[in-house]
Amino acid sequence: MNQQFKVMLPAWGKAIGLLCMIIMFAAVLWLLWTGNLSIRYTADHEGVIPIWYSWLPAFLGILLIRLIPYKSQNPPSFQQRERHHLVVQSIVLLISGVLFTAALVTLDSHGLHFELYYLAFKLTTLLCIPLIFLLIYSKMTGAQQKIISAKPCSRRNVIAPLIIIVVWGYLKFYSPVAQPEGAITATDTTELLLLMLIGFMINSVLEEVFYRVWLQTRLEALLGRWSAILLVSILWSIWHVAIQGYGQWDIDVAAVIANHGVTGLFLGYLWARYRRVWVIILVHGLINASPHVLLQILFH
Repeated sequence: MNQQFKVMLPAWGKAIGLLCMIIMFAAVLWLLWTGNLSIRYTADHEGVIPIWYSWLPAFLGILLIRLIPYKSQNPPSFQQRERHHLVVQSIVLLISGVLFTAALVTLDSHGLHFELYYLAFKLTTLLCIPLIFLLIYSKMTGAQQKIISAKPCSRRNVIAPLIIIVVWGYLKFYSPVAQPEGAITATDTTELLLLMLIGFMINSVLEEVFYRVWLQTRLEALLGRWSAILLVSILWSIWHVAIQGYGQWDIDVAAVIANHGVTGLFLGYLWARYRRVWVIILVHGLINASPHVLLQILFH
């Protein structure tokens, strides 16, 4: 297990963790109460799957992370003396994440320029503002936080998460509860690969760096591991209302929390346990472009 360290704001951590758990349970209960047990699983079309199809890979993945023996030698990322720096940084990052969500949900997702606004808001709120702030803040205060250990990957560091990714991937894409995959109709393979590469950088890489590497790591030190994972998972899930909602705000919010929020728990625990960026980026990339899609493009 990761080396333990003292949580800086334990009372806040317990309160926020409890509130986030209540929100997640309330979202699931609301879907059950209203009979909305099928959810959209992609923004590309309006196909739906039973909600537990999404839960099973994520929860089994979390269980495997917990059960597979693993001992990290990585030191704690932050120390107690940096608490005031972490509070300021976490608040700014949280505000950036909220601004991104607020900007998207107020737009018409069917509007002509939605994709351009989406790209602009994402690069501004999840990359430019946080990166500039962290660089300036670090230079002004001299506060240096070591987010990722420089220790080279050992065989165990690679094998353990790969086992989890393989099992999760089978359940997600090839098992009886796998999400259905549509056929690729475009013929320009080069264009498709280029679009997928751009999407991978903008979605998988940028989102994991912002939500997990920058934000969750700091919140773990302040609030505790699972409180941070829960809070970031909800924040990450909410913005998906803008691209997967039907216009019923209560159902849409509950659906993305029950779907993406649970997936966020899996991604967050992967990051908390292994602290390997390539692991969470790989999983996120597969979620956005499944093996079926990649194989269709390569052999089209």
